[in-house]
Amino acid sequence: MPASPTDSVGTTLNLAKALALARSGQMKAAQAVLTTSGGAPDDPIELHALAALVTSAGDFSRALTLWRQLLQREPRHAEARRMIAAIELWQIRPSWYGFIPVGVATLGAVLLVVVLLYALS
Repeated sequence: MPASPTDSVGTTLNLAKALALARSGQMKAAQAVLTTSGGAPDDPIELHALAALVTSAGDFSRALTLWRQLLQREPRHAEARRMIAAIELWQIRPSWYGFIPVGVATLGAVLLVVVLLYALS
């Protein structure tokens, strides 16, 4: 059954409010706007927005659950498929993977010091 105009206006207002809160850095408040009943929103557009907010906040296990709910409701949802694959890949990365940026930065700093010492001598 198509959404009534009142439902569409309510969804639009909720999305606008959540977006404004997220832009001001209030991610939890933005999520709360979309989860007024305490669970996942019934509206697929609000569910998509909530999944994106939760992903942006870094709560990947909860985000994965939300993206999977969206895909279950809309099996052809390309963004949900893409995000599920990305989060699953992120979760199975090796534990040492987090050290690569630190190692590269340290190596860069050491090389910079060596070049500066060589140039000054």
